[in-house]
Amino acid sequence: MSEIRKTIEANNRKFGEFVRKGDAKALASLYTRDASLLPTGSAVVKDNEAVQEFWAGAITGLKLKDADLKTVEVVGEGDSVTEMGEYHLKMEQGEDRGKYVVVWKSTPEGWKLHWDLWNTSQAPTE
Repeated sequence: MSEIRKTIEANNRKFGEFVRKGDAKALASLYTRDASLLPTGSAVVKDNEAVQEFWAGAITGLKLKDADLKTVEVVGEGDSVTEMGEYHLKMEQGEDRGKYVVVWKSTPEGWKLHWDLWNTSQAPTE
């Protein structure tokens, strides 16, 4: 499990790097072909092309500038594991902190995000 966790943490660092570069295509490359995003306040985003479009929209629309992902725990075995973590996002107009759960799948290209669910820990603004 420690090697899988190291790989996940390395991919999380790549995620932040790709956000800082504004590279939605590279972000999508971290996901499986049939990945699903389950973002707060939105419908499920299904398949890799839609994942790329989602992150492109976050980069341009929300002006997403940085993402710091911190792995808290990894559980599971075989060709899929589940990660629980905390995130810190920086946008042009502010920041967001929250938590996430990702199901990772082992693929011929390595470990990839398959289901990605997150929500904010910040109180709603009035």
